[in-house]
Amino acid sequence: MLTTGSQPVLGLPPLTLGVEWWDKLWFNGNVGTSTFSHLSDGAFFYTFWSSAVFFVILMYLMFWWAWKYRRIPGVAPEVSPSHNTALELTWSIVPTILFAIMFIWGLVAYIPMKIAPADSEVISVTAKKWAWSLVYDNGASPLKTERIADMDAPIFALPVNRPTKFIMSSQDVIHSMYLPAFRAKRDVFPNFYTGQWVEPTKVSHQWNESEKLWEPIDPLHKGYYLTCAEYCGDQHSQMWGRIMVLSEGDYQLWKAQQADTGSIPLDVLGATLHKSKGCVACHSVDGSTGTGPSWLGVWGATEKFKDGGSVVVDENYIRESILEPGKHIVEGFSNQMPSFQAQITDREILSLSIYIRSLSKNQADKDAAAAAAADEMKKKTEAKP
Repeated sequence: MLTTGSQPVLGLPPLTLGVEWWDKLWFNGNVGTSTFSHLSDGAFFYTFWSSAVFFVILMYLMFWWAWKYRRIPGVAPEVSPSHNTALELTWSIVPTILFAIMFIWGLVAYIPMKIAPADSEVISVTAKKWAWSLVYDNGASPLKTERIADMDAPIFALPVNRPTKFIMSSQDVIHSMYLPAFRAKRDVFPNFYTGQWVEPTKVSHQWNESEKLWEPIDPLHKGYYLTCAEYCGDQHSQMWGRIMVLSEGDYQLWKAQQADTGSIPLDVLGATLHKSKGCVACHSVDGSTGTGPSWLGVWGATEKFKDGGSVVVDENYIRESILEPGKHIVEGFSNQMPSFQAQITDREILSLSIYIRSLSKNQADKDAAAAAAADEMKKKTEAKP
């Protein structure tokens, strides 16, 4: 049965995606998810229903009068009235009152969104084509990703019942940080900082110690979406992120986990960063062509540049490409990659190099042969008296 909350409606089959589609249509699934939701929803629905009711009334009158006063052969048209004081006052005063309520309600809802509390958690947000990067106060950036549509999107975390302020900037074009469940949206500009804040009020995930993973409290509700609401290029619709809302203790644990990458093997860390840093948006690992060159088999190959130069892909070239992406542009591609200076550590750059190296079959064969030769030499040495 199609339901609204727990009540069946219309006898239609269910369309369940964690929250019933009827609840999604009227925002009921995300009511109370942030301190802004009630005022924002109230202002929105007041505007919506005022417009809807008067639209129906005006369309009805328009068609009724068009029918009633249509031209009829042999019937003289009625003389149009030149003045009706009561009617003119009504259509002037009533809309003025409705618009005044709309303005005041919207203003009361809007002003608190612009001024973040002094004790807010501060998170730095960088937008770039086509990914979001969040840096927390301990220097950590999220490592985990989730498949949304056909892209691997990073998973971020926010604390519950505590204000969080985002300091935002763009590395290329104008983006817009949109958190629909929290009723928050703000444009993100290059060479300029903007800010917005939210205070989530519902926990969505918790740490499962036995499974060593973050799991949703409701299995059908995986958290909240972060997306871009300003067209920014051909992969704009794939600029996703997932938001987990955690209790205070879990939030501090999550930040510590994201900051501790020392125990992660370099090749595994490189594969993780390929997704969490947004490299996956432009660089495939299966040989398919994207906005940037594929990483499959690129290690040890000779890359030709637009300026006529060339280079053999190695650790130094990868480091240079990450930190100074505009220095050399590979033939057939345009310069769309932002610099990752001050956003990535030396160990992370090394891990990406090792991961790219592992994607080259020739190099993998060489490494395997070298390892086999080393093992054989070790056996011979140990066999000597």
